[in-house]
Amino acid sequence: MNASAGATARDYFSLFQLEPGFALDKTALERAYHALLAQFHPDRYAGKPEVEQRVAAQLCADINSGYRILSDEVCRAEYLLQQAGVDLVAAERAGVESTFLMTQISLREQLEELDQSDSAGRQSLTEEIEGHYALSRNQFAHTFAADACLDAARHWQEMCYLSKLLSEPKLRVR
Repeated sequence: MNASAGATARDYFSLFQLEPGFALDKTALERAYHALLAQFHPDRYAGKPEVEQRVAAQLCADINSGYRILSDEVCRAEYLLQQAGVDLVAAERAGVESTFLMTQISLREQLEELDQSDSAGRQSLTEEIEGHYALSRNQFAHTFAADACLDAARHWQEMCYLSKLLSEPKLRVR
């Protein structure tokens, strides 16, 4: 059994043999994910010694966890910040800028006032939130690449909020 090129249990970039960073080749991630699952799926170790079965099961769990984290931008940003040693609890206490707080309040009010039968309004609000999310995502990428991790953490928090807002049932077409 070979656990893929010196990857540690929680170094997901090494596990998938990807360059660490926020920008990610999703096709390469998908390809590596399926190759690793095919190689280490516990079913392949059914007749092997129990220790190999446990190692395969743990590695499979790491592969699934790593894929889930790296394939989602918000989770990947959080993971990168953690890997950089950022105290996310302290960063959350520090909060976001007041301009974003005002935007957040405005978007939430628009959502609350939205008539469920107003599909054009839902679409317009969704596009507005997606625009804010894209801006926060791009600012995260820029500040993280510049090693401005505390600023990057602030933009990650914005991404978290906006992502959650985009998942609101009221925005979905019924």
